[in-house]
Amino acid sequence: MTSDGPLFFWFFAALFVLRAIAATFVYAWLLSEAPECPACGGETLHIQRHGVAWLFPRLRPSWCPDCSWEGMLHPAAIVKPALPLPAPKGAQVPVHRR
Repeated sequence: MTSDGPLFFWFFAALFVLRAIAATFVYAWLLSEAPECPACGGETLHIQRHGVAWLFPRLRPSWCPDCSWEGMLHPAAIVKPALPLPAPKGAQVPVHRR
């Protein structure tokens, strides 16, 4: 006869690990996409990765100099300014003089 003890142990150990992994990914999904500090609203600075930050390469380790908050944020989207459209042929283009 085999004991059910090891099977019981490994089943619940696997559930515990999967729960921890799921909670970590849900936390990362809930992070703000704003570059501001979630604690005080100040501007955050990008810092060097350390610890387990390599597990989340799409997140940006940040630090707030105002309140000393440190954590992970989504990288801010880079918004490129739109180029002005060319004027239609024959249209008068206003000239700004100083």
